[in-house]
Amino acid sequence: MVSRAAHAVLAALAVFAPTAAGEAFLSTRYQSVSKEAIEDALMQELPDSANVATIKNEMFAMYESLPKNEQGHLEPAAVRYALHRYFVHKYGWYVKGLDVQGEASRSMGSTEVMKGLAPSFILGLFEQRLHGRGLALEELAVFAATLGDLIFQEGLGSLQEVYAKLELPTSEPVTEAEFDQAIRAYFAQLVVGQWNDFQGPKDFKKLEEDAREVLAEYDETMMWAMDLRKSRDYADRSSRNPFKHDSSVSFERGAQHLLELMQHFGALTKEECTSTKEQLQEMEAPGTGRVLLSDFYANKKLVMHESVAYLRNLGVLEEEGLRSPRLITANYITSMSRCYPFSSYFSICCHDECEDLMGNLESAVKEPHATPARIAEVISGISTSERPAMGNISTKLMDRLEEIANRHDGQVPLHGRLFMQWMHHAFPQDCAFPHVSGTTNPVTQDEWLVLPGHEDLETVLAPESDIEHHIAQQHPDVHAGLDDLPWTAVEELVAIDKPSRQPRSRTSRVLRAILGLIAVVSFALPLVHGSRALFAGASAEEKTAHLV
Repeated sequence: MVSRAAHAVLAALAVFAPTAAGEAFLSTRYQSVSKEAIEDALMQELPDSANVATIKNEMFAMYESLPKNEQGHLEPAAVRYALHRYFVHKYGWYVKGLDVQGEASRSMGSTEVMKGLAPSFILGLFEQRLHGRGLALEELAVFAATLGDLIFQEGLGSLQEVYAKLELPTSEPVTEAEFDQAIRAYFAQLVVGQWNDFQGPKDFKKLEEDAREVLAEYDETMMWAMDLRKSRDYADRSSRNPFKHDSSVSFERGAQHLLELMQHFGALTKEECTSTKEQLQEMEAPGTGRVLLSDFYANKKLVMHESVAYLRNLGVLEEEGLRSPRLITANYITSMSRCYPFSSYFSICCHDECEDLMGNLESAVKEPHATPARIAEVISGISTSERPAMGNISTKLMDRLEEIANRHDGQVPLHGRLFMQWMHHAFPQDCAFPHVSGTTNPVTQDEWLVLPGHEDLETVLAPESDIEHHIAQQHPDVHAGLDDLPWTAVEELVAIDKPSRQPRSRTSRVLRAILGLIAVVSFALPLVHGSRALFAGASAEEKTAHLV
């Protein structure tokens, strides 16, 4: 909505009040920000703000179903899990430091503020101010709103840098053509990443040429961005002076367009993701969510064929005990290989359809755990836009649910590895197989390329000789059936649900809200110093690129 976009823009403008003459926004070249500006911005994200109230409503069902500590609040691991799922579901954002694989799992226990990992930094501040009591729904929503603001603010800083390179003013409007060029440069730098050398207007043509080489759909993407801006301008026409035709774009208006671009880009990737998934499903053994690697390599319609080593690193390749390796399609579709890096904070990846199923289950159960019978009742009736309800649960699936429940006093924890493995068996095309922690170490294509021995593109993309070798090894009879999907009896819980020591009265809830208010305000001063370190780190971090 326009009001939400305007709110975010105004909040960002407040935070980035000038600390250097002539600068209205924080860019990655400036690391200082006034305490008063931070306090003002955070006050907009207090528990009674409209933005936080909206987020609370959006997160309520998931929050109710998550395991709590003895105070009835979320522990750090559950906070990360909740925020990861919130941003993935709402915007398709995979925020660094929140995902349950790769970087997040390696940094869970770290006491250091790692470069670009704002979530760990913010969570540490909340935990300090709340004295380790964990986060209630109000604080979780404030956390999500604050993190969203930080992400948007970084985007504004990057857009300001593009303006400076194109010699465009931020203090007065620019033409629509100039603004569209700025957005093209902004996105082209993301696509080309660390290999771009864009310093000024004379480099713009070469930057776009490089972007087209990396991303075949670059021009179509930029057309979509322009259409999105024009659609918003048309929708906002009633709020502008009808007697004054003004096609110029102020920086504030441009910031609103950038916000919408960031929030809606996930929808643009849906068509490509859906197309890839449909192509893989045409090759799989019916209902297994598995594709022979030889068939994957033989399909010339697929945009990209990654190398065996890279697929193995992603955790999407199934090899043990098989005559022919198989691709786990749900893991592949939601892997880092299918992501567009959009900032130093997050990437936009394919929609995780298992998230829709889990959301429906959580809304129905409203508890961290449930009996096998209750889960079967809910799951059998869930339908989505992509699939009808599955109906009766098979005997084997019911046996698996009972097996999990027997480990947990008759209840199945909804947020554990074994249940997610069960969801993979129930919905192999939609839910990824959850690997045991430490058995995979997925990285992005760009991170893979900077690892020793992986300096050329053929370490990500399969060389033609390997493709031909695997195609020649085709074994049509090795497709396993649904009953042969792997099952690893290893449990890993997001957190352990602990009974509250005492019920919370209305007075205690009011007191809790007051404490949350104090916590967020007192959160401001250390955030000033932390922001300096955080953004200083972000400025040194190389931008990434995506191979498509």
